[in-house]
Amino acid sequence: MTHGDSLAMTVAATHRSIEERLGEVLSPHNDPGRPRDAQAAADTFLAATSRHLAAVEEVLVDEVRHVVPHAEPLVTDYLEAARDLEQALALVKARLYGEAHAAVLGWPQLWTRVRDRLDRHNRLENELVAQLARHGRPDHTDALARAVFEAETRAPTRPHPLLPHRGLLGHLARRVFAVADRFWDTAEGRVIPDPVKPRPHKHDSLMAQYFVADPKFDDHAAMFEHKHRRPPDSGEG
Repeated sequence: MTHGDSLAMTVAATHRSIEERLGEVLSPHNDPGRPRDAQAAADTFLAATSRHLAAVEEVLVDEVRHVVPHAEPLVTDYLEAARDLEQALALVKARLYGEAHAAVLGWPQLWTRVRDRLDRHNRLENELVAQLARHGRPDHTDALARAVFEAETRAPTRPHPLLPHRGLLGHLARRVFAVADRFWDTAEGRVIPDPVKPRPHKHDSLMAQYFVADPKFDDHAAMFEHKHRRPPDSGEG
């Protein structure tokens, strides 16, 4: 893995994890001895997705504004997609917990709405990451993967589409609601999955950097990569 890859790989892994959780929600849950499995799967999906949305707004959106030229249309499109997805998640949560205004909504209709909005969100988030890779410093872009992970560990675990999404007010609102969410998560015994950790960066050797014409001259890189080989079989029984 070279410098600049960590953020893209972490976001891709998070998208896969969220997709897998959505797949678990949509799979049949027919075990009569486990009637709450479907609700638990939906609740876990809501928590993981809500937390990731908040972390991206906390870390990546402002970074794109700072380093990507003419970024405002992309940022506006992304925030619109994130808000639309949060609104869909909020409807799922309301239906899941029996709120009257959501009782008339059918599950197939709700999950189709979530699927469509999740796809659009992921496309635009991938574009944020691609623009950061194109215009940002590679070492700093790597550090953003860790920043997103750390932001997820302290992000709200429930959808809050009506909160401000930008600037200091959005930052403060996310902090306040994250504390409230954790209180209710504990009170309700809600299972919150761990966020996806970024892979530790593996420094290419200096010789490998030279041969691919991409020298970084990293202080931590070895001159050669050492490969451990098994000793040959002596043939003795």
